[in-house]
Amino acid sequence: MESRWFSNTMFFVIMVNAVILGWATYGGSALPYLLIVERVIIGIFTIEMALKLYAWRGRFWKDPWNWFDFGVVVISLIPSTGPFAVLRILRVLRILRLITAVPQMRQIIGALFKAVPGMGTVIGLLLIVIYVSAILGQQMFGEDVPEFFGDLGTTLYTMFLLMTTENWPDVSDAVLEQHPNAWIFFVLYIVLTAFIMLNLVIGVIVTAMEQEYSEGRWEEDQELELVQHNEVIAKLDALTTQVQYLQSRIQSQDRDSLVDHSVPPAAPSANSTHGVPPFSSTESPGPETESREVD
Repeated sequence: MESRWFSNTMFFVIMVNAVILGWATYGGSALPYLLIVERVIIGIFTIEMALKLYAWRGRFWKDPWNWFDFGVVVISLIPSTGPFAVLRILRVLRILRLITAVPQMRQIIGALFKAVPGMGTVIGLLLIVIYVSAILGQQMFGEDVPEFFGDLGTTLYTMFLLMTTENWPDVSDAVLEQHPNAWIFFVLYIVLTAFIMLNLVIGVIVTAMEQEYSEGRWEEDQELELVQHNEVIAKLDALTTQVQYLQSRIQSQDRDSLVDHSVPPAAPSANSTHGVPPFSSTESPGPETESREVD
């Protein structure tokens, strides 16, 4: 299930499914054949899901992407008739399985989810700015330009158009005919929302993506450092053992030398005179002895 050839095969099946869903929108004589191929693809997805459940068992439910794949396959198995037929529209979600098939896409989506807390704060600040600007715009221009600032709802929509800088000259020109100094309001609003607040949102997303990529590299670095740490510890243990062995050898040699110095020298023989050893029986006889032997 985790081999490269299997992943590439499922990627190809998902791409074929995407092409078939798009081709089916044209209808025509090929539609029945496309429906047959779609059923075959649904069968392949079902077999894949069964294999994943068998191979991973409990670990399957620990990955949120597996939950997404499981939901997509379940929706694909809903019959086209009956009360749940409307859910068949969601079969287009099978194309989104490309995200689970490509690790880089999963990484980007994970970074976006991690950016939600910081991005939510910036978006909340942006909404406050839009709301305050809408109230100011309605109070200043509501009577003269009701088509853009007639009530709060219309003004909020106008503020959104100004933030996107799409056709904003139409709004500003209509207001400037009645209020020549209104350009200050529009310039400040567009600079604050379109150039500052939206760039803050982009900055939060980019930071989250950098952290996502850095986290993966950090985990790899930690694994490498752990291997290197274990190798260093093993070498230190070997060196410690050698040092202990050398110390024990040195201590044993010191003890042996102390024992040799503590043994007293042997006492001189009783037949010796002033330390001169007596003649032994093996020494050559003197001249007197030789003359007696001759006689």
